[in-house]
Amino acid sequence: MRIPTHTANANKTQIRQHFAPAIPGVFDPAEHHKRRGASATEKIVERESRRRRSSDVWCDALEGDNSTRGGDLHVSEEYQECAICFEPLCKERTAVYADEEGVRTCPHFFHERCARAVVEASTCASTCPICRVSCRRAIGVPFPSEDADEWFRLCDVESQGAMGRDRVLSVIRAQLPVDWRRLEKDLPMIWPKFAGGYEGVVTKEALVGKGGLLEYVSQRYPARLRKYERVPHVTDKREWFRYWDEDGSGCLEKDEVVRALIKSFNIKDDVAHIQDVRSVVENIWCVFDLDDSGGIDLTEFMITDGLGDSIMAAFAVAKRAEIAARKNGVMRAV
Repeated sequence: MRIPTHTANANKTQIRQHFAPAIPGVFDPAEHHKRRGASATEKIVERESRRRRSSDVWCDALEGDNSTRGGDLHVSEEYQECAICFEPLCKERTAVYADEEGVRTCPHFFHERCARAVVEASTCASTCPICRVSCRRAIGVPFPSEDADEWFRLCDVESQGAMGRDRVLSVIRAQLPVDWRRLEKDLPMIWPKFAGGYEGVVTKEALVGKGGLLEYVSQRYPARLRKYERVPHVTDKREWFRYWDEDGSGCLEKDEVVRALIKSFNIKDDVAHIQDVRSVVENIWCVFDLDDSGGIDLTEFMITDGLGDSIMAAFAVAKRAEIAARKNGVMRAV
């Protein structure tokens, strides 16, 4: 899938060819050129600022600070997904990024197949799609039942032999299919039982041993993963935007758009294609983010030749290629 930046003529042609039909009533002329209120813009700017501060906190963590949480979560972390393919992490084996010596370079988890594909496709150092830290290797994370020592070593990124509450929550969120939001609320009450005190840390045995914290939360906090059914068609721009604005912020950020495109076009198994989509979105974002706020609101999305029209055009191109491939297949069979 390719996302064109100038789609006016292409869209008219595709609409005539019925691949991207016109949608009556999607524009509100009276509001067409209104910019969103300062509060919405400030919300996006503040969110990005918090996320950058979160990266600074991670750098401090590598130097021994045990608190690594801070800032807003990446959209993939919020929904317990791989930040490359945006499918649930718990569905497959996971991996972490590391340097040439095998030392973890960031605290994030990915599907092993995705992480390895990204590293193998890169001619130089790869970067984490969440924090942009460089890495050289992808190391597979075993299940705790297979190799508890190696699992704990890879999760204990500060190499302290124990983990604090925020680190444990981030590990559980990535490794177990649990309702992490409910767990986050209850963890301060649960923590002393396994850490020997409110401010304590958990050891490997307290975490993965019989009757440990992992076993406890697995039994009491079943996952509540969203099933993405009845996804609005990309030609219904308004509903498509609202469907993927899952946090109700009134705008879509880059990673939210990338995630929505991957799920809408069902390209989760094609890592090379996913990387192309991510690169295109990052490179053309300034074309569509008219007020340079870091997010695209509904007005910017719906505007003529805006991101919504470009996604529709991309769908039309993909549909034409699919039909052509199908015809070629039939001709070969004959």
